[in-house]
Amino acid sequence: MKRPVCQRRFRRRGQRALRRMTKRQRAIFTALRFEGASYQDLAERHGLSVEEVQGELACALSWLSRAVYGHWWQRWWPW
Repeated sequence: MKRPVCQRRFRRRGQRALRRMTKRQRAIFTALRFEGASYQDLAERHGLSVEEVQGELACALSWLSRAVYGHWWQRWWPW
């Protein structure tokens, strides 16, 4: 089992992931997580469908997960 990521390293990696996201992904991620916006509100704001907003969020979460924890195979095969 892998050691937990320390808070400073987690924050630094999270900021790096936010910088690597596209502007739309970053805007959707921050609006959903920190502003409490709904998918419908964001779809209207960005001129997208709700499914496209969900796709952009999935890409943003993928960037965040890879930046903080590494690729999925690094969690399964650490050697």
